[in-house]
Amino acid sequence: MSRLSLVWDGTWLTWTTFKDDAVGRREISRPDMVPEVLRALRNQVGVGAQVVFGEWGQPATVMPQALLVEAEREANLAQWHQLHHGALAPGHSIESASLDALPGAPWIAVAASRTWMDAASAIFPQARHIPLTQALIHDAVTWNRSHPHDGWSFRVDVREEGGVLVAAQGEALQWIHHLAPGSQSEDALYAMVNSAHRSAAQVHAAR
Repeated sequence: MSRLSLVWDGTWLTWTTFKDDAVGRREISRPDMVPEVLRALRNQVGVGAQVVFGEWGQPATVMPQALLVEAEREANLAQWHQLHHGALAPGHSIESASLDALPGAPWIAVAASRTWMDAASAIFPQARHIPLTQALIHDAVTWNRSHPHDGWSFRVDVREEGGVLVAAQGEALQWIHHLAPGSQSEDALYAMVNSAHRSAAQVHAAR
């Protein structure tokens, strides 16, 4: 079965079919072009391909189950997300998922572009939605499983457009942070060191 991984940052679509380590990238200048580009990729990989899609840089919040009322979970997550990140941008909504791999199975709430979500879901109805923040959390936990470490393990993705940073200790999530556009590498380093200090973690034991 063919595979396809898609990441959109609001302007550029990046994808890979996992063949020969090739990565494709295309600028999408108008939102109405998103379905057209996705249909072209569907023609390449086939209708039954295994597809995952995400969106880069969208603000995310993770909350323990104990702080969420099950019958009102989505509303609770939306309230916490707004408290942490402010009101959603126009054309965006909250997508949520349980982080079952983490102790206590906390929930993640992440902003998502309806243009992107609706187009990807329509063209690839079988696709799995995995926000970038969730992927970085999974990567940190998997890293700790394959290479156990007592200190914090950071996973970061920093670009000119901003940054997404997470930290885990063992399989326990410790920290999520977002950097604004225009941030420098020094800003990312300061954020990581400051987060460790505030949590009484040993900075020199981090990786």
